[in-house]
Amino acid sequence: MISRILKEIFITDLPAKLVCLILGAGIWFYVEYARVAQATLNIPVEYTKKPSNLYLKSGQPRFAKITVRGREEFLKFPTTGMKAEVNLSNAKSGEAEYPLLFDTRQLPERVEVVAKPEKIRVALEKGESRVLPVKVLTSGNPDPQFRVLRLSAEPTEMEVEGPEETMKALAALETEPVDLDGARATFRKKVSLRLPDQVRSETKNVMVKIEIVPRELAEERQVKAVPLKIQNLDAALSAELSDKEVEILVRGEATAVRRLKASDFYAWVNLSDTRYNARTGTILPYATESGVPVRARILAGGRRVRIVAITPDKVTVRFSVRPEYARRGAE
Repeated sequence: MISRILKEIFITDLPAKLVCLILGAGIWFYVEYARVAQATLNIPVEYTKKPSNLYLKSGQPRFAKITVRGREEFLKFPTTGMKAEVNLSNAKSGEAEYPLLFDTRQLPERVEVVAKPEKIRVALEKGESRVLPVKVLTSGNPDPQFRVLRLSAEPTEMEVEGPEETMKALAALETEPVDLDGARATFRKKVSLRLPDQVRSETKNVMVKIEIVPRELAEERQVKAVPLKIQNLDAALSAELSDKEVEILVRGEATAVRRLKASDFYAWVNLSDTRYNARTGTILPYATESGVPVRARILAGGRRVRIVAITPDKVTVRFSVRPEYARRGAE
């Protein structure tokens, strides 16, 4: 009975059965292998565990080409979130090759890696820190009857650190543009800095001040070589100033500002706090005073002009006793 069944299965119509077997095997092979394809993926490279004092030079590999294989329908998958890693924990300044790691668990099932770079060449450089001024950028224009008088930032300069080549090329730290469209008054605003790639700072924001004034009052001028006078000096003392002249920045109506000259100003320092003690022969409180404030006023045209700044605004004064008073003290 069994032999008859086996004969029926394997012997009867053997040629037809062999043809079916071959056809079935061919179909299976086509389904499993003939539709297998390859694809090349551009996978982002992530540099990990980089020493804090080293930076990637410009132009380093940002993507790695990884070739994968699988059936066509399996190769249609998103690569978002995939990454290849380069461990730089033992890196040194200069150019060298480092292993490229790719976790195959990021791929779908039935897709395998055919080829990938085992190593990639990476160039690193040392860092450099600099103190740079902050440059305020703007966009748009204020109201036609107004104009921008001055742009300033607080802080005015910042210390930043980054790759040597990048830092050498930096002249200033630029802000994101501040919109001035239609502005009619001075305002302040907190804005972000445009820091180049890999450049770091303690803060990424600054407070900017945009000074906007009516056009007829917007003239500014720096008046130079204004003599610095001395007021209320003790008769027994002589005084020598670290600066004998100052510069005065004025702002106001254009015609009045343009007419001003150095002789139209009176600048002075008040030395009434320093006295000569004839009994002890000493100068009190000190023979040298630093940080003495400079004051100034406009002698003419002041109604339409005002003083904005004095440079320097403080001076150092060295006092000495006049010879005739020194002799009296000795007697």
